[in-house]
Amino acid sequence: MVDLTNHFLVAMPTQMSSMFAGSVVYVIKHNSDTGAFGVIVNKPLGRTLKNAFKDVDFSKYNPSWEQNRLYLGGPVCGDNGFVLHKTSAASNDNNVFELTNNRSVLSQIAASDSECKSDLFVSVGYSEWAAMQIEFEILRNDWLVVKAGTDLIFDVEPSKRYGEAMRLLGVQNVSHLYHGIGFA
Repeated sequence: MVDLTNHFLVAMPTQMSSMFAGSVVYVIKHNSDTGAFGVIVNKPLGRTLKNAFKDVDFSKYNPSWEQNRLYLGGPVCGDNGFVLHKTSAASNDNNVFELTNNRSVLSQIAASDSECKSDLFVSVGYSEWAAMQIEFEILRNDWLVVKAGTDLIFDVEPSKRYGEAMRLLGVQNVSHLYHGIGFA
């Protein structure tokens, strides 16, 4: 199976009753032997970081972060906040992002020389799949897969991310997708 690290999983319209209905999930790490994990990137919770995390003074890191949205990242560890951030240049793997719930990463991001240091994505919870589970869900036609780009996470309004992910796949009208399972 293809390594899905640094890809988006785009929920098929048939996923109507699950938390993942209408979701775009950024896959942070995937290995068919151990499974996959990632975060939903298009489901803001209607709260800012400032009002969601009263014990964290985001202004001491970057004043603009206080107004960043808090997202639903998935069903795992839903009582914890997680920061999706660029990997360090010293990282040996091919990951573009890492996910952590260690608050010290905020200082590292704010002190970085990166032009992306204003980009901060924080979620409550994350998504996780067991070994071969995501492969089965893709075969079952639950997900479409497309190579990820950081612009979809940081430059596109959350309400437009699903449609934009579909456009990356060449799908202009979601209603034209076949909802059954098919093999060529």
